[in-house]
Amino acid sequence: MRPRAERWCHLLIGTALVLLTIGIGYDFIVGTKLADFLVIIGGLFIGWVAFFYCLGNASFWG
Repeated sequence: MRPRAERWCHLLIGTALVLLTIGIGYDFIVGTKLADFLVIIGGLFIGWVAFFYCLGNASFWG
């Protein structure tokens, strides 16, 4: 994987994990709110984008 693509891959996965951790953790502690739900949905969306971006830029494709 190219170094620039690897940095973006790490940034996207890290952002997704942080959003999911904050959204789910706040949901368990305080309760469900629309903003928490949107943070979780945003984390899932960024996670899927990161998954496909990293898979597309993987070095095993040639």
